[in-house]
Amino acid sequence: MASNALYKLKGRRDALLHCIQTKLPGIVSAISGQWTVLRRNDEETGPSNTWFIAHSPSVLFDDGKEHEAYVIAIAGTNANAGSGGWEENLGVGEVVDFPAWVTSGITQPPVPVNYVDVVPAGTYVANGTATGVHTLLSECCLQGSASAGLTLYEYLTGITASESTRVVFTGHSLGGALSPTLALALARSGALKGEALVYATAGPSPGNSGFANLFAETFPTSPSTCPETPYAVWNRNIINSLDIVPQAWCTNPILSPAQNMNNIPPIYGVPVIPLVAAVIFGLKLSANRSRTVYIPLQSCILSGIKPQTVPGTKTAFMHDALDQHTTFYTGVFGVGSPELECDKLTKKTEEEMFLEYPVIGDIKWVEEHPAEVEVAVSALQGE
Repeated sequence: MASNALYKLKGRRDALLHCIQTKLPGIVSAISGQWTVLRRNDEETGPSNTWFIAHSPSVLFDDGKEHEAYVIAIAGTNANAGSGGWEENLGVGEVVDFPAWVTSGITQPPVPVNYVDVVPAGTYVANGTATGVHTLLSECCLQGSASAGLTLYEYLTGITASESTRVVFTGHSLGGALSPTLALALARSGALKGEALVYATAGPSPGNSGFANLFAETFPTSPSTCPETPYAVWNRNIINSLDIVPQAWCTNPILSPAQNMNNIPPIYGVPVIPLVAAVIFGLKLSANRSRTVYIPLQSCILSGIKPQTVPGTKTAFMHDALDQHTTFYTGVFGVGSPELECDKLTKKTEEEMFLEYPVIGDIKWVEEHPAEVEVAVSALQGE
């Protein structure tokens, strides 16, 4: 939640960076466990890829023991704001051979697989997700942060860790796809020290069944520690059953009944809104362009509460979708993103916030760019 502190604000890049740099240490230090901020994202990437590392010398974990802990927190906002989100779709139209990329070195940029070379038995991750992970790994931390000048990869491989050290990867929405993929890339490359844990929320599916199986093999899930808190489980994607974002990007309802894109148009009731159905059809075309089927990571599905009335318009649908993607999780965890006020920054409009989220933003973007959408659909159908 702290990594998403900027999601309601807008302004010049330098003002946004100044805001998060000055406010983040205070936010993190208020969390129980003696947390301090060690690293923050670089000016080159700015607030579109906000992330940080926090450290605590001693945290009580669910095994009942105190552990030194590092947390890599990745924001989920600003992913598609102001861009052709419908066409890019986090790069799900192309995939990267994940084992081949790891073998070649994850500090090297990932290379998409040619469509004709995609095979059913392969282990693939969306090109957009892999590219996002590479960006995270290759960033240098800000001046004034601990280990200034080092990339995230260099920093993580350079920490002095014991067997009891815990390294936690966490993120919401886009961060819910990037954080498990980052953890898996580091783990399979042998770069991680200490025990790695993943706590992702509301993330779309990063890859195919081979990728999901590799994640489950590398990061076995733990049982819930308390029946009153079913979300208290490691190495699962914690999702709301009525959140449309984790329904992406599987296009085969037989392979994944609980999480697939066919569930989105009627998710808040019928009749289905034609524009929403049309957008989802286009997104499915884009995902199928990859020549593989995206399969969700192992999940912990929490039951959402349907809106009292069925949305009758695209705007009403997006309101409900945004509520299920944000407010629901605030209620479950009992904590939300910090509300920041900083000089030279203003509040985003609701329309601008809509554009920032996977799938939710695509619905809004399609409405505003009909000509570009028509060209994109024609190209996808032609392929």
